[in-house]
Amino acid sequence: MKPLALSRSLGAAIFACALTFFAATAQAQLTVYVVRHGQTDWNLQGRIQGGTDNPLNATGREQAASMGRTLSNTKVDAVYTSSHQRARQTAEVFEGRAPIRPMDELRERFFGKFEGANDKDPAILADWNKRRFTWGDNMEGGETLESQSRRAETALRQIRSQHPNGGTVVIVGHGGINPLLVSHLIGVAPQEGASAINQGNDEIYRIELPASGTSQIWKLIPRSKLNEL
Repeated sequence: MKPLALSRSLGAAIFACALTFFAATAQAQLTVYVVRHGQTDWNLQGRIQGGTDNPLNATGREQAASMGRTLSNTKVDAVYTSSHQRARQTAEVFEGRAPIRPMDELRERFFGKFEGANDKDPAILADWNKRRFTWGDNMEGGETLESQSRRAETALRQIRSQHPNGGTVVIVGHGGINPLLVSHLIGVAPQEGASAINQGNDEIYRIELPASGTSQIWKLIPRSKLNEL
């Protein structure tokens, strides 16, 4: 995967790395912004959040507002958000600009017995890190990565079917499902993407799916992360 370009700053964000991937098959170009929800208290505490339905904290609300400002000059046709409240609260920055459509398919994976664990439970955390990318592991009462990947693929099919003439959409998801969404969009094996792609609460992916040719992906990062360039 060869970097193609680094572009100049865009407001508070940087287009960090443009990569070319597989040949697209869409009827018209669709641009997809993949956004992770803002910070919650459990994010701040390093707790495994998964399917636990926590709200944004003050930092998360500001991150959501900042994301809205970053995309303020972007014409958005629709916003698709996980039905978890932290994602819905993040998506609210688009109210009045585009229809907001919650989707259960975009919810985060439920991690079973590991929900809520953090570094105060080092043995449990070590077990989670060992098992979370195992394709068929349901984490003792949770959801498998394979099932979550199928959900992500279903969500993307539904979203693309709503935009046969192309356009621009925003997807608001989570740290677990977003790498799977990106993987399906750019043609990376989801098992590889799940462990390799890491999106911060204040980072955005922009993916262009042209009617023909190859897709491209950019990572938009805040100025505080210029070291990632």
